[in-house]
Amino acid sequence: MKKLASLAITTAIALALMLSLVGCPTFEKSAYNTVVAAKAFTDQMKAQHPECNSPAAIPSGNVLCADLVKATAAKDVLIDAIEAYCAGPNFNGGGACDPPAKGTPAATQATAKLQAAIAAYEQTESDLKGVIK
Repeated sequence: MKKLASLAITTAIALALMLSLVGCPTFEKSAYNTVVAAKAFTDQMKAQHPECNSPAAIPSGNVLCADLVKATAAKDVLIDAIEAYCAGPNFNGGGACDPPAKGTPAATQATAKLQAAIAAYEQTESDLKGVIK
């Protein structure tokens, strides 16, 4: 039941991000595209490796499952970073991204955090792909 609720929440967030980032500048679109690809990839890996779907039951030393858990967590952090970057009246109401004003300390910090989240996810994805080859 928890998995179904978690899947519904993740899907709703991804859908909200997709709808709210339409027409956004390139950086926001790039981040959004990374989330969409991350969700598709981690869902595919979970379907192919159901033994990894219960982190508490994963045998010690199972690198594939450990890397899948890390990639899923990195994807979730990336979603959180996009939500923080886009937060504002439009985005919070289901509309377009409200990025911080360019040139401000808030923009610098939010951009850096989002870039770091993208890089962290991409590294976990690369690690996972290295294990499955």
